[in-house]
Amino acid sequence: MRLVKLAILWLLALTMQAQHKSVVDRYVDSLRLAMSQKSYELSNDYDVSPYYYQMFFPSTYYSNVTRSVLSLDSAAQTPMNLQLLRIYASRPSLVNHYDEQFKNEALLEASRSASDKSNADLKKEINSAISSSSKNRVDKDDFDIGLQVVKPNFWKTAGNFSLKFTQNYFSENWYQGGNNNQTMLATLNLSAIYNDTKKITWENRLDVRLGFITTPSDTCHTFLTNNDKLQLNTKLGVKAAKNWNYTVSGEAKTQMMGGYRTNNRLKFSDFLSPLDVSLSIGMDFKPKLKNNNTLSVALLPLSYKMRYIRSHNENIHKVNSFVNRTLKQDYGSRLEVNCKFTIVKNLTWKCRSYAFTSYKYVEAEMENIFTFEFSKYISTDLYTLWRFDDNRPMKFYDDNLGYFQFKEYITLGLKYDF
Repeated sequence: MRLVKLAILWLLALTMQAQHKSVVDRYVDSLRLAMSQKSYELSNDYDVSPYYYQMFFPSTYYSNVTRSVLSLDSAAQTPMNLQLLRIYASRPSLVNHYDEQFKNEALLEASRSASDKSNADLKKEINSAISSSSKNRVDKDDFDIGLQVVKPNFWKTAGNFSLKFTQNYFSENWYQGGNNNQTMLATLNLSAIYNDTKKITWENRLDVRLGFITTPSDTCHTFLTNNDKLQLNTKLGVKAAKNWNYTVSGEAKTQMMGGYRTNNRLKFSDFLSPLDVSLSIGMDFKPKLKNNNTLSVALLPLSYKMRYIRSHNENIHKVNSFVNRTLKQDYGSRLEVNCKFTIVKNLTWKCRSYAFTSYKYVEAEMENIFTFEFSKYISTDLYTLWRFDDNRPMKFYDDNLGYFQFKEYITLGLKYDF
């Protein structure tokens, strides 16, 4: 029994050895067959066509690729050109060069007739092109591609000028009576606004109004001023939260001409007489509105107000309750509201109002301007101004209006925006 087992093991070993030899022999035979075939023989005959250089050069944009693909010649739409066009369209970030950088390299200018030359001639031509291009290579850092970096301008300026006239004539026998008069009003509004779109805003506005009226019934003056204002407003804001800014607001206001009354030679006001200056600190609420509408509500709990009179005219000092002094200072709180809304097409409403209190008196103004534009250069304005000041002498107190004062006019004339 033991001998039988040994015989079986010996037969199995011989069988496995035969199978192993058979596999090895077949593999060796296949190698011999492969080596005997001409297609597997090692050769120095490589395809050295120069027209595949685009596949191995650094990623470059070739203008002729786009022209060939867009041309009507189907023969020019080679698979290589189509593949390069896909790269240009889908992965432009991979393209770091363009063919203009290598315009002096002879390799790019190889003639297609060279494809018929022998491999040896092509090798010589390629080596010659490479050696010459290394001498004339253009450094991308020294190549001027005409790129211009434009610094952003955060300033926005605007302006408006208008000139308007009115004229009234009454015959001497007009049944209701009346005084002939002519009026002229010129206005100039300038603005310069800085906004870095992140945190800082700085608004500057200049408002100039000068109007004259002539009345034959006035025996003391050829003409009088009925509108005279020179006002500068500035506001610096730092973004605090959505629609809220920390704000420093300043205002300076005076007039340009002397102020008189009809048939009275006494002067009631003059340039820098008075000059009102205010400086306030607080918060400004400015929501974002549609259609270029604007709204600003400034809450200014800390406010400084100064009134200065340059003139030595006694009547001007008396009207402003300035006795033996030229300067008056007050501290208090201030509220400012400014808005601009387009009511309907060509009709806009501008409102500027403020209220100041020193906790001893209150001074407030509300100015409204309704403007209707007939065309680009012709418009009409309805102007109203309400003023309240309970710091004036009692002789200016009105039985109907109290300490309120009111001014209104309507004008029609020319305007120009710039």
